[in-house]
Amino acid sequence: MGLSVSIRREKIAEVLIIGGGIVGSAVALGIAERGARVMMLDEGDCAFRAARGNAGLVWYQGKGQGMRQYQEWTLEATRGWPKFVDKLEELTGIEVSYRKPGGLNFCLSEAEYKSRRDLIDKIRREAEPDDYDCKMLDRTAVQELLPTIKLGDSVFGASYSVHDGHVNPLALLRALHAAFRGFGGYYYPGHSVFDIRQRAKQFVVQTFGGSFAASKLVIAAGNGTGRLAQMVGMHIPVRPEKGEILVTERTRPCLPFPCNRIQQTAEGSFLLGASQEDTGFDIQTNTRVIQCISNRARMVFPVLGKLKIIRSWASLRVITPDKMPIYEASGSSPEVFAIALHSGVTLASLHATKLADWIMDGHAPAGFQNFRCRRFNV
Repeated sequence: MGLSVSIRREKIAEVLIIGGGIVGSAVALGIAERGARVMMLDEGDCAFRAARGNAGLVWYQGKGQGMRQYQEWTLEATRGWPKFVDKLEELTGIEVSYRKPGGLNFCLSEAEYKSRRDLIDKIRREAEPDDYDCKMLDRTAVQELLPTIKLGDSVFGASYSVHDGHVNPLALLRALHAAFRGFGGYYYPGHSVFDIRQRAKQFVVQTFGGSFAASKLVIAAGNGTGRLAQMVGMHIPVRPEKGEILVTERTRPCLPFPCNRIQQTAEGSFLLGASQEDTGFDIQTNTRVIQCISNRARMVFPVLGKLKIIRSWASLRVITPDKMPIYEASGSSPEVFAIALHSGVTLASLHATKLADWIMDGHAPAGFQNFRCRRFNV
């Protein structure tokens, strides 16, 4: 009896993207739009998908203290979102519910207000003169912005920026995938990567679903980025951070602004959250944390106490040592790139444009060296 051997042919691409979340999908879309043959490898539904625990904030305020480049990068991203989302919806027909009314970050005591004001002042001093559009509002001014919902007695004030907005993160992910495929991109779910090796001028990636090879490799696999980057000699320090979210029953629209930890969706539900927990890869919900989230939400808007919580869940964010993005090109293999960050929604407009240019042509934006890992060695 003869032995039958099945040999799977290696799939060849110009660019391989490892990671099919919002970060990897935005980069893959930008590269596919340029006409390159791109393949995106994704674990699929079993992945620790950050989009599942994401409130969809397209957020500018409060970011970049200690790294002016990140503040500028975020501002450019938020300014680019209206054009980006119009194009995405035109390409796919998918409504992602993007709105940009400005955003509020509530302070529930004088101490919180002072701490927030100090942070905003520090970022403003580091920014270009007159180029940090975020201001502090007292309680009266905040209530005037929210005539259809009453503030709780604990609200002391809030910070506000006109650049902030929000989007449905799961609809965004679906639209990115659809647009990527529309430009001829190949998407492979259920392809968890277990080995990466260099062969001549190509990188060979082994998955449980087959073998792939390409001359350019982009690792944007969320909390798996550190492990995968080690296979090509790169050190990318990332760790998971658990965040828990509650969702209420639907009610009439009454909150016109996205807010930190509280926002009303286009469907009328309230999303409440999110926590910051160091629990490794544990995504079990914690009743104590759920209670803290619920209590704070009721302190901001007492009327929320009348709504039923219909679901709660936890997800994992991607956190770097300083909580700012890592964009790294390998020193020994310059055609290998690693991306790690937690602001994938906000920065999607630039990941699909300027980041794609950097990967394909080497055209790094000004000051981009500040995002490299060597900043951690100082």
